[in-house]
Amino acid sequence: MAVSELLTDRGADNLELSLLAGGAGLDNIINRPRIQKPGLALAGFLEYIHSGRVQILGKSEVSFLEERPPTERSRIVSQLCRQGGSCFIVTSGLEPPQELLEETEKHAVPLLGTSLPSSVIIDALSQFLEDRLAPRAVIHGVFLDVYGLGVLLLGDSGVGKSECALDLVVRGHRLVSDDVVEIKRRNSLLIGTGPELTRYHMELRGLGIVNVKDLFGVAAVRMTKFLEYVIRLDPWRAGKRYDRLGLDEMSYEILGVELPYVEMPVGPGRNLSVLIEVAARNHLLKLKGYHPARELARRLGERLQPGRQHDDREEPRSAVGLRPEREDG
Repeated sequence: MAVSELLTDRGADNLELSLLAGGAGLDNIINRPRIQKPGLALAGFLEYIHSGRVQILGKSEVSFLEERPPTERSRIVSQLCRQGGSCFIVTSGLEPPQELLEETEKHAVPLLGTSLPSSVIIDALSQFLEDRLAPRAVIHGVFLDVYGLGVLLLGDSGVGKSECALDLVVRGHRLVSDDVVEIKRRNSLLIGTGPELTRYHMELRGLGIVNVKDLFGVAAVRMTKFLEYVIRLDPWRAGKRYDRLGLDEMSYEILGVELPYVEMPVGPGRNLSVLIEVAARNHLLKLKGYHPARELARRLGERLQPGRQHDDREEPRSAVGLRPEREDG
């Protein structure tokens, strides 16, 4: 992102930034979310300056510069400006030295000011940059909260994703986005949301555009959700092999993160909303350590062991009480 976005982006309003000098460098790129305080660099250790980062000048840095003679101040700031930093931010409403204003203007490195103290601006700016610089992807699908599990429905256009999502909403689940899902990655987590313009809207063929929030209330939607499970709705094709036991573990990669994935055949008479609910419940049980298919395979293997006496009255291990309560982080 460009430095100019720190001044123009609505999400950066709480940073209270203003341009002091170096306006010609507002197109400089910020490509790292971590913030840097160039304390050692002021003393001559320039190898610690990383390009593409925002440099914070707090009370200690400004005081250090003010104690130096004017010529030395100019030399220090000139060296800093040539190290590739995206911009400087003077915190706590401090008055920057004249040499700092002159050198940043000369080298086209934006000098910004804020009344916020260094600790506050570092925390707020780090969160803002982590959000803005997070890897992103846009996927055609429907994103829902089903039993607290973030479920992404994929499939060809017209396969019935929106109609299935509407049925799930009627059954008490929550819509995040229909048709277009914006996904960003934070560490190993994926967060999905909908475009601001079309948020909470759904297209239903033959009916048109509806607003789910207006129709069913605020409890039927949510703005964001962690993406944890992917289901592809696939038109039933004769001869295609579908998993019937549930022993095969497939995954779907989004932004380098592998997610649990199933292909669900779509055919006449199949109640997709119920099947998706069962898939979500089953996955939640797996997260608790109970895998029904593997449990059945284990019991079958024990029955087939030679010389083993079997009790036909043996009951299967119960999964009652294993359903977890899901909460967002």
